[in-house]
Amino acid sequence: MTIARTAELVAFIQRDLVPDDADLKVDETTQLLVSGLLDSLRTARLLNFIRKDLGVPVPAAKLDPENFKDVTTIVAMLEELESARAV
Repeated sequence: MTIARTAELVAFIQRDLVPDDADLKVDETTQLLVSGLLDSLRTARLLNFIRKDLGVPVPAAKLDPENFKDVTTIVAMLEELESARAV
């Protein structure tokens, strides 16, 4: 599931969040905050995608920049949230 989720997130970010005029190829290690890719509006769009398409609501307590450094850290956070829900 992690590989599929990673691929879904990378595809969404590349397709919907990277500006058309940007020369940026996103992968799982692309620094989303350092690159300036995630601003407040794009973060809201990403959170909406995560909630609606991936089925994982992200609580306010997890809205920490450390959890959104790159796709790998986002996927790790989502797995943590899902395992907490399963208990």
